Amino acid sequence: MSIKNIKNRLLESSKQDNTWAERAKYRKENKAWLDISFAIAVKVMSAIKTNKTSNTFPKTQKELAQALGCSPQYVNKVLKGTENLQLETITKIQQILNINLIEVPEFQTTVHVQVEEYKQYNKSDESVNVESSLSNYEELFGAYSYENEPDYYLKLVA
Repeated sequence: MSIKNIKNRLLESSKQDNTWAERAKYRKENKAWLDISFAIAVKVMSAIKTNKTSNTFPKTQKELAQALGCSPQYVNKVLKGTENLQLETITKIQQILNINLIEVPEFQTTVHVQVEEYKQYNKSDESVNVESSLSNYEELFGAYSYENEPDYYLKLVA
């Protein structure tokens, strides 16, 4: 057999991996959640290692799978950092391992209050009978002069 024939037979029988480009494209398109999934995997593995040291349940991937109610193969995928985790799964892992994997900031609102400048109100020369009934409210209100005053004193500014 000649060297040329041997090379041809080796080329025909050897496997060539042509999927590397597809995998690279997938990783690039899904980089955001893959990075988060990897960070979660590292934290879960660290928690399992700590549990193993302190002899706390779950201390193995198998025990974590039992606690989650899933297969050890699924836990293995999670710990590879390539699994697109659902919030339900993340929450279960957090509760079982007593760790915080994802933190959602609390909803906060800010209300700005603009206070109008203090102005002095002068009583008019009219006499007002304060002891009269509430029907004279208009008379009492009219006894004070409001110079260029708006209908409100505080206004909310968003």
